[in-house]
Amino acid sequence: MVILLSSARFNFLSAHGILGLALIAVAWPASWLQLQPLAEYSFFPLWLGYILVIDALVLRRKGTSLLVRDPRAFLGLFVASVPLWWAFEGINYYTQNWQYLGADGYSTLRYFLVASWHFSIVIPAVFETAELVGCLGLVNRFMHGPALPNSWILPVGAMVLGLASLVSLVLWPTYAFAGSWLCLFLLLDPINYLQGRPSVLAWLRRGDWRLVVVFGAGALVCGWFWEMWNYWAFPKWQYTIPLVDFAHVFEMPVLGYIGYLTFGLEVYAAYHFLSGLVPRVPQASLRMVVSIPETRPPARAVAPMASD
Repeated sequence: MVILLSSARFNFLSAHGILGLALIAVAWPASWLQLQPLAEYSFFPLWLGYILVIDALVLRRKGTSLLVRDPRAFLGLFVASVPLWWAFEGINYYTQNWQYLGADGYSTLRYFLVASWHFSIVIPAVFETAELVGCLGLVNRFMHGPALPNSWILPVGAMVLGLASLVSLVLWPTYAFAGSWLCLFLLLDPINYLQGRPSVLAWLRRGDWRLVVVFGAGALVCGWFWEMWNYWAFPKWQYTIPLVDFAHVFEMPVLGYIGYLTFGLEVYAAYHFLSGLVPRVPQASLRMVVSIPETRPPARAVAPMASD
């Protein structure tokens, strides 16, 4: 299967990229034209198509991709997405920043199953788009930025701030709702760092800001497609965001797109936290144009740059 995916090319895209285009060609019109019952279940195939197309573009550009490197780890991205987005649904229980239209007729079990199916595309979409952004040469300009200090105060302080942000969301959701898009990163990334898992903090302590750039940009690109494809769909979501609920681009207030930049970091941290809880499960690795280790460097000085 891997040999087929890595070698079969049709002019521009590999075989799974062609499949992705076919899924988009069917699911996108079905969603916007509200062709039931296809429209009701179009979200997953539409985003699966997106994921396959982006993976094929990365494969064409670099000769490797998340799917080709390790299909099992690629599937694990979908599995990890489900508890991640249910965590955001738990946060939204207090903030009430978004509501789903068209879900009233669902039983509790059916809603849980269909919602979980749709939620499963979040992490693979962001990871794939981040790796595509990483193919751009300009990303390497962020390889040698300011390095964060090597002190235990930083990860501990981040976790305290993340916990305070989470508590604030529950107590004062009208004013603290923006913390939804940062609190999980502040809580989980330091844990990953201290456990020796891949972490944003490890990159920043080397002065390498590429991970921040590619995941921020990757989530923003995904956000654009999420909001655009949602606008004429049904079922769909709508927002009720205090203080910034103006100048909408699709359903989202324009200032709300800022949240996608930090959401990308939450996706990265949450994936490595969740996958790290299950022993002997292969983890999907991000490979940029110039690869460097993603894990925490040794205690001695600065970790040297190296290829995977």
